[in-house]
Amino acid sequence: MIHQLKSIFPENESVNMVHILFFSVAGIEKKDFSLDPERQIGDKLTIELWEKLNELLDHKPVQYVTGRSAFYDMELEVNPSVLIPRPETEELVKWIADDHKAEQGLKVLDIGTGSGCIILALGRLLNKPELTAIDISREALLTASVNAEKYGIRVDFRNIDILDENKWDQMETYDLIVSNPPYVRESERSLMQPNVLNYEPHQALFVPDDDPLVFYRAIAKFARLKLGIQGKVYVEINEALGTETVEIFHDNGFSDVVLKQDINGKYRMIRACV
Repeated sequence: MIHQLKSIFPENESVNMVHILFFSVAGIEKKDFSLDPERQIGDKLTIELWEKLNELLDHKPVQYVTGRSAFYDMELEVNPSVLIPRPETEELVKWIADDHKAEQGLKVLDIGTGSGCIILALGRLLNKPELTAIDISREALLTASVNAEKYGIRVDFRNIDILDENKWDQMETYDLIVSNPPYVRESERSLMQPNVLNYEPHQALFVPDDDPLVFYRAIAKFARLKLGIQGKVYVEINEALGTETVEIFHDNGFSDVVLKQDINGKYRMIRACV
């Protein structure tokens, strides 16, 4: 099984995916398997395991094959209606949590929530926050709602397109606004791996080449209207457009705009303060 995957993926990644598949199909945790390494899963589950392997060989992400993805200390439901949470987004969440760990009862809005990974992690890390999340996709909101219910986190989920300014009156005032919006330019499709390009939702990924910062302009304008005193907005960005994205927030009247590197030294995050 690993040999077949190695023809497509690096060896370490192949081994890891097979382990993830095995534990998922067998319905066991890794720690439990270490106590019984000779465990057999039977013919029925073996067939299911090979079927799922074929999905991997077709470049389907292992998270979609198993229906689960790790984010912070959570295991979230994922499917092709939502992006698979990335480690860079965990860094964005940590930045927010570190900035606001001493505060209580903050009103937080997540724009384009997808699986709900950001808003749910903040719901666990912040002190009694009041959480709202919006997304244009009803399917994504359903997935996020399932994840919120799993962890007992109360979130006001709303089906709203942030680009539709006519809907902004439906929103309240917030202390924090966070977003990981679409930012991959259409011309960057050729740089993407098949497992992303063929399976993850394009609506949540791509923006036109002639207007790649359309979501950031909307978010900055919205945030300037809807953030309270000392409010902050945090966004994940396209590393190639950091300077241009910073300028958008300056142009919308934000006085303190910080462009932050991730652990790989790439400029992937912005914090803007009212």
